[in-house]
Amino acid sequence: MTSLERVRVALSGTPPDRVPVGPFVGAAAAPLVGASLRDYYTDGAVIARAQHALWQAVGHDILVTAADTYYIAEAFGLKTTHHEHALPTVDKPLLTTLEEVDALRRPNPETDGRMPVYLKALEELRVLTGSQVALRGTGTGPFSLAAYLLGEQAFLTLLADLDCGERGEEDRLRLHRLLDLMADTTAAFLRAQIDRGVHLAYLGDSLASAEMISPTMYRAYALPYHQKVFASAKAHAAAAGRTVFTLLHICGANQASLAAFAETGADLLEIDHKVPLAEARQLAGPAVSLIGNLDPVQTLLLGTTERVFVESGRAIREACGADGRFILGSGCFVPPGTPLENLRQMVAAAESLNHETHKDSC
Repeated sequence: MTSLERVRVALSGTPPDRVPVGPFVGAAAAPLVGASLRDYYTDGAVIARAQHALWQAVGHDILVTAADTYYIAEAFGLKTTHHEHALPTVDKPLLTTLEEVDALRRPNPETDGRMPVYLKALEELRVLTGSQVALRGTGTGPFSLAAYLLGEQAFLTLLADLDCGERGEEDRLRLHRLLDLMADTTAAFLRAQIDRGVHLAYLGDSLASAEMISPTMYRAYALPYHQKVFASAKAHAAAAGRTVFTLLHICGANQASLAAFAETGADLLEIDHKVPLAEARQLAGPAVSLIGNLDPVQTLLLGTTERVFVESGRAIREACGADGRFILGSGCFVPPGTPLENLRQMVAAAESLNHETHKDSC
């Protein structure tokens, strides 16, 4: 099987020849082509060359176009500082009051912010890889995107005030209008990526983690907008006659909200190392695929090759991954400086634990 075929078979619920491997490697790939972090997140061609080089060095199955979190927010006018050797940081929030929400206009993913950088990365990767490997896109979730514009602390305080009745219905409606605009914006960006051949349409919304908000808040302020984005992506892919899988990334100890995550319309849930995969499978149900959940720091960055191999085998067995609906990955972004040999050990473990040798394990 090619990598792309392997991913498609696994996500359809059929045993692949081996478990697909897809560590969440973004800007950590930059050194492979001698690029700075700033070069990486501002130039789609650099992203493509680095991801292609990583694929050639590791032999994994999924290439990632994600690098940072502010590329959509900048399209609304959020001011950030781009550092040569670090990811962007926010200068100050764009919005100072909720009353400013109604003046916002949806940006164009083809021209605004750094969304075009990631569209170019997909275009270049398709040229470099053909149809051999699965391409994973990027997309900021509506909940986090709203928080970036208002300021994360102000946004979370607003939610708490609404929850305890200190803010009125008018503010609640304004917040929902903001979230709806964020969802429309991210949905348009995902549609543009589908047009460029993405295979995994990604939505990352880690501020909606159960470590940050309650399951009740998630259902009120995040779930409807996740559903909207994924429904849009699936409808667009279907209209184009393309097979595209949807992926939700929310890091953290999310046991309390995993059942709700499974209601988003995501085909694939990225599971943090804080959540045992067997528990995640029970909470998410059998119809949703899982990707995870090696610890990106303690195992992949700092661990020995032996530890990576053992932990990879543990994850595959725990998720019954050889039977399908599982991709071996990392719970979150793989840090810069992670040894390539550790990533290769993920592939080696997957090759050693195929369906035939472990068909009675689950």
